[in-house]
Amino acid sequence: MTRRIAAGAYSLTMIAETGERFSDFAPYVAAIDDRGIVVYSATLTQGGSGVFRNDGTRVEMVADSASGAFHEVCSHPDADAAGSVCFYAEDETGTAALYGAHGGEVIALSDAAGPLGPTVNAEGTIAFRAPLPTGGEGVFSSRAGNVATIADTDGDFGAFYGLPVVDGAGRVVFRADDRDGREGIYAHDGDRVGVVVGADARFSGLGLFPFVNDAGTIVFCGELQAGGAGVFLASAGTIATLVDTNAGFESFRGALLSGTDALVFYATPTGGELGIYTGPDPERDCLLAIGAALFDSSVTDFALNPVSINGTGHLAIRVALENGRQLILRADPDHRAIGVSPPLLPPR
Repeated sequence: MTRRIAAGAYSLTMIAETGERFSDFAPYVAAIDDRGIVVYSATLTQGGSGVFRNDGTRVEMVADSASGAFHEVCSHPDADAAGSVCFYAEDETGTAALYGAHGGEVIALSDAAGPLGPTVNAEGTIAFRAPLPTGGEGVFSSRAGNVATIADTDGDFGAFYGLPVVDGAGRVVFRADDRDGREGIYAHDGDRVGVVVGADARFSGLGLFPFVNDAGTIVFCGELQAGGAGVFLASAGTIATLVDTNAGFESFRGALLSGTDALVFYATPTGGELGIYTGPDPERDCLLAIGAALFDSSVTDFALNPVSINGTGHLAIRVALENGRQLILRADPDHRAIGVSPPLLPPR
């Protein structure tokens, strides 16, 4: 039976839990498409693993290791508007590759896959990291089965971090260091790679998980040369501060932005525990935090990343509870309460 609770301007719906069918969701996050359907990977109680889709009323198997197409899922999934799902999986030798699933068919889209997992936009353009035959690493895109190199360590870059993310136009945004170790957030527009922001006179460090929404607006976390840290927005060549340590936070881990510019970020308030926030007030705007009471227990861990928000601001969150249960939750925004354009964002 579906269970829901209120959480400020959101309601939380339990999509899945460990128990009879699922034994583990960790360490992977859940994704959510623009219809509000949650897609997640799980280890099965009876053995094996798979990728599942749930609209809040029923569970659908997307891909299962028992099919023989792969040996074990090894990343989060993501889904496009047509319902196609991409994810990493290993074969029996432990070699990871990028897979796609649609209509009951599972196929390998690349012969290699890197850490964490892929991202995909509504039109089906996938961005992912993968090792190179030379021993380095690269960022790649895949569209209709055609894989293209975006950037690699054989070229101008020394290392890549986090997830490459892709906007509605197919622009791929990623976090990397250049060959001299300088940090940067970069974007590939289909023709060339350009610098969005670098660690310079303003920033001493950049977060590992920049995010871009379908409209191409980028949000990211950064540490400041002058001290402190914050969440920042990059758009049209300008950078704006959305929230920083002056608001009562001591550190920021990541930020997400819906298609309607609703900001969600995960941060640690001063003297507090890591939480998910929908505004600059650490008390009023907390959606979920470690130590919070939830479903007859308390939260000991949670996880989300750039695949965990959709265009209308719904979230998919993996949660671990003190009683040993793990949950996949969908957070549904009450737009009557939070509006569609929070005052954190600068006017366009």
